[in-house]
Amino acid sequence: MISIAKDASEAAAQLKSLIAKPGRSQSALLKDPATSTDPSWHLCLPPHFNAALGLKFMQKQKVKNKLVIDRWKEWNQSSNFSFSEGSIIYDREVSQIETWGKKLDTVAFYIVLGPAKPVSLRTLRDPSTGLARVERYPGLVTFRICNPRQDEAASSHDKVASLQGEFHQLTQDDFVRFAITGIS
Repeated sequence: MISIAKDASEAAAQLKSLIAKPGRSQSALLKDPATSTDPSWHLCLPPHFNAALGLKFMQKQKVKNKLVIDRWKEWNQSSNFSFSEGSIIYDREVSQIETWGKKLDTVAFYIVLGPAKPVSLRTLRDPSTGLARVERYPGLVTFRICNPRQDEAASSHDKVASLQGEFHQLTQDDFVRFAITGIS
């Protein structure tokens, strides 16, 4: 049965549990895949960020006596986060706003992602015991926080500009935590 975090505090708790189990998917989702994140999140992640958040619609099956007796699809959550360079993430929902200037008028800040490396998993075997364990590399995200501002000296057509902050660098895990809570 699928459960979806109701708000940022539930999502943050699920994130901690999710990261502790590398290589495993769960049916407890950080967000509803059909909508943007809850307004309590620090950043707004619409459905086009589902894959970056490790949300996937997967084929499942029930097997009995080596025969498949049922098949279905359902959403699953993994900790294989993969935010990538070039993405822009706003602090609130702006998908229905048509122009860049109007978006900048609406948001308090937005994030521009720079170079990034996704989470990766490796299976290692202990040579003495032969037991396998999964090692997880938490990836990396570089980003800038940008603040829109009104430029009074600019022409009326180009009145909105942005102030870009310094580059920040977090693991993919910490970036997802930042998206949820605002704390890095």
